[in-house]
Amino acid sequence: MDALKLINIKAAVIRLRALDSGQMAVVDENTAMRVIDTKNYRVLDGFKTNVVHANLLERQAAISADGFYCISIVPGSDKAAVFDVTNKKLRYRVGHHKGEIESVGIDPHGRYCVTGGQDGRVHVWVLQTGLLVITMPHHADFVTAIAFSQNGQWIATGSYDRTINVMNLSTMKQHVKLSGHSSVVISMLFLSGLRLLSAERDGGLVIWDLHHGKIFKRLPKLGDEITSMCLSSDKQFVFVATRLGYVALYDLRSFELIRERYLKIQETITSIAFIEKNFSLAIGTKEGNIHFYPLFGNESEYQELINNQNYRSFYTKVEDNPILIYSKMYGDVEALWKKYVQAAKRLLEQGKKLKAKDLLDPFVGVPSKTSFIQHLLRDYEQYALFHAYTEEKRYALAYSLVRQYPLFKDSEAYRKMESSWRKHFLKAQEVIVTQDGEELARKVLAPFRGITEKVPLIQAMFTERRIYEYFKKVIAARNFVKFNELIKMHVFLKEFAEYDEVMLYIDKLYIKTHNEFKGGDYVNAKNGCEVLVLFPDYAQEAREIAEAIKIKNLFYEALFADNLISAFSYLSAYPLLYDLPEAKKIEAQWDKTVDEAQRLVVKGDPLEVRTVFAHYLSVNAKFSAIGSVFAQCYAIQLEQKIGQHAPANELENGIRNYIAMFGMDDTIVEFYDVFKGHYETKTDLKMLKQGSLDTWTPAMVVSDITAKIA
Repeated sequence: MDALKLINIKAAVIRLRALDSGQMAVVDENTAMRVIDTKNYRVLDGFKTNVVHANLLERQAAISADGFYCISIVPGSDKAAVFDVTNKKLRYRVGHHKGEIESVGIDPHGRYCVTGGQDGRVHVWVLQTGLLVITMPHHADFVTAIAFSQNGQWIATGSYDRTINVMNLSTMKQHVKLSGHSSVVISMLFLSGLRLLSAERDGGLVIWDLHHGKIFKRLPKLGDEITSMCLSSDKQFVFVATRLGYVALYDLRSFELIRERYLKIQETITSIAFIEKNFSLAIGTKEGNIHFYPLFGNESEYQELINNQNYRSFYTKVEDNPILIYSKMYGDVEALWKKYVQAAKRLLEQGKKLKAKDLLDPFVGVPSKTSFIQHLLRDYEQYALFHAYTEEKRYALAYSLVRQYPLFKDSEAYRKMESSWRKHFLKAQEVIVTQDGEELARKVLAPFRGITEKVPLIQAMFTERRIYEYFKKVIAARNFVKFNELIKMHVFLKEFAEYDEVMLYIDKLYIKTHNEFKGGDYVNAKNGCEVLVLFPDYAQEAREIAEAIKIKNLFYEALFADNLISAFSYLSAYPLLYDLPEAKKIEAQWDKTVDEAQRLVVKGDPLEVRTVFAHYLSVNAKFSAIGSVFAQCYAIQLEQKIGQHAPANELENGIRNYIAMFGMDDTIVEFYDVFKGHYETKTDLKMLKQGSLDTWTPAMVVSDITAKIA
């Protein structure tokens, strides 16, 4: 596949980011940011900084989805710089790390930025104010990857220690710690259904089930060092870039590696991004090039090939670009192929071989079609004989030919023969229970005597007549418990039409139940699960759906009763609820409240902040998140006090109270170092009573952190 456009920015690309506007942002090794129009491929805007990167790793810079903010590590320091892109200026620097910062990130809604250090620490900051929100559980080594879920609810961090930590930003609590990689975690992406895709540098890829905190699937491993990943907008495809210039393509529905070398450029790839606006892929390189690839290629060219019935050339294009298999154009051609095959079969049944051959000729030369066409034409040379056997009711010979030529099963003659069999078999089932029934049944089934496919059914009907009769009564009564018991004890029952009818019903019930569940019709979905749980192939999923329905009903009941305590409790305990519109609504209201409180934090007035949170002060599930905002507020208060040259004993009270509430976090440790630079003190932080966000409650709120608290 050829690139549609190539842009050179004269400096190595660090990070590519598709923006909500449909444009694309680029950060280079000099932390110069450009916004590129993905329609005309022109630079629309940008700014320059003096931060120079030696290591060309995309985790060292991040851009907000709206393009308003950019964060970059400052090499050789313990700081990251946050830039206001709109006003082209440095907003502030954040740190608190012991050593250099290794990775940075910005959440999709532009509320938080994150720094991961070589000290294994991960700090979450308020993007607007630069205040520390929370320090996530530490890693044992460098933090090498940061990822956010699309709704901004979850954050994941990966490390050289080969583990991943996942936190719920809505509750500010750790959700799960994941272990299972064999080398450093280099990149991560959140998938739908609360799943996470993570890549290790040595080529391994793992999909995690975050509901249960375990590996869901290991994808086929790549034979090169992974540098970057991105998802298609529908999350069906993941593109994985490697240092040697390859882009691999995976299908996340089948979990298959479609092609290891889907794209190849003769450069070192540093970052890639999927552009939804025109279904294209942008590839940034160490050499300063940005390659734009239209993933469906030249669609007008393909349409022309189809219009001219040049299917051989079209399928050659598909072979070159396998993602075309998932395009509407390919689906249309495949539908046309099936239509041609059916028409060719009807012609062959009429003995019109040349017309059938001419009809299929446009597909000759297509590797996936040619052998089938040859097989079809060859098999149907015997169709006239097969048809004669069916007309003469010489069924044993006819079925013998079907075994040799399975394509005959799609013929009208075969369907007519099978219809005759069903009528005879049903008639035999009726007469066998009458006086002299066995003899009458044998006469009815005489035309099908000795046919391999039918012998087991006929024998079973005679030898297991009573069981079969009971089996039919069980089905009529819809007693699926007894149905499965009988099938387990008498496998021959699977050969009867009644079994097929039941399983077809269960298959349809499964689809119907799924649709009802997705559509919110929980009453009927629950009824469907009560049946599906009786069938081994569906039991596990039916139990999961039934449990989800139970939890959702409890959540809705809590909302209906305006019981936010229970509603948020269910949300924090069952992440699957976050996809509900009602959950999104109350979480959006919560986020708005937090943002308002964080804007007020800079005043250092806890009582004003408390007023903002008034509606949530009894919601236990939010205590940690509320506490993190008050911790920011008290940190501001302490800074104000030291700026006012407050007495040492007041500030020591403040330090003591802060630690008693929130524990010895990085904010208070840094403040203590400043305090020691201005005052003499004998306070030993390690000897003080330690609290934590997990134990903090709104009852602990005081107006002045430096006051003596009883």
